Amino acid sequence: MPNVEPELLETFCGDILAGAGMETPTERIVAHHLVEAEMKGVVSHGVNRVAYYLDLFENGGARPVGAITATRRTSTVVHVDGGGGLGIPAMEHAVDELLDMGRDQAIVCAGITDVAHTCRMGAYSERLARAGKFAVGFGGGGSERFPLVAAHGGRGGTLSTNPWALAMEAGDAGMVSADFATCVVANGKVSVRRRTGEPVPEGWLIDSQGNPTTSIDAYDDGGALLPAGAYKGSALATIAELVGGAMLGDPFEFNWLLIALDVDAFGMGAGYAEAAAREVARIRATPPAPGFDKVRVAGDPEAEKEALARAQGITLHDGVWQGLIGAAAKAGVAVPENLAA
Repeated sequence: MPNVEPELLETFCGDILAGAGMETPTERIVAHHLVEAEMKGVVSHGVNRVAYYLDLFENGGARPVGAITATRRTSTVVHVDGGGGLGIPAMEHAVDELLDMGRDQAIVCAGITDVAHTCRMGAYSERLARAGKFAVGFGGGGSERFPLVAAHGGRGGTLSTNPWALAMEAGDAGMVSADFATCVVANGKVSVRRRTGEPVPEGWLIDSQGNPTTSIDAYDDGGALLPAGAYKGSALATIAELVGGAMLGDPFEFNWLLIALDVDAFGMGAGYAEAAAREVARIRATPPAPGFDKVRVAGDPEAEKEALARAQGITLHDGVWQGLIGAAAKAGVAVPENLAA
């Protein structure tokens, strides 16, 4: 399995996307998101998506260049239309809009429509959190096109993966960032295992009759992902579908809602950072249970993996690496000789 430097990998991915028709600097923004996800261990939304994006461009699932527009409906509400392009640049544009609107308003929100894949949702909530916001984002409206997840108590795919992301800075304790699909595992993680040949753990999938299975073939043949936390994940997914579909309209892939609230909206001032850091430190100080080395809060595992990847490079599975090489050939881009360590 090749080990690559993050900067070289990001340049390579950007070159492939540019060769496939993306414009500067958008292809660099997209490549940065993919490599960041890879470093954080969110490989389902990592560089394996480069080949997927090229397939989307080829079959009309996304435009290499989407004409992004933003319409402010009120002083606190903005609608961002991604123009049928990848969701990453449209989501970044929505964050820009929220940060600008949020200079004068304690709470602002953005609806993002007409976009394809958005990559890791935590990237956007974390950017808002770094600007002093409590950020919430989630997506829906895609269940008819992507019925991948069983409703609680049901068989077959009814809901979609409907991810949620929430983030806050906690003073000196750093970022707390929760980013999760409302099913047991993101479909992208199944896709990665389909590419790499790795086995699927128990508890992820059911077959077409609702029976537990570890077979990707059974999943592909009318099976489904299970909702996370049984009825709890199913409930979150249903809310996301109502907002993403019924409230924001027919999606291109998914529609998204981002909400940003000032952490000082209720007048805590500097006391917030101190109180937040104290609470996170208290949780991290919990004695670990058997099988755990320590207690972590949401976002800690990703931050640890990213720090390791920056120091030691990113190890890519051979299947993912071959997918990148194939995407490069399709885009007419040579593989740099110095990329693989």
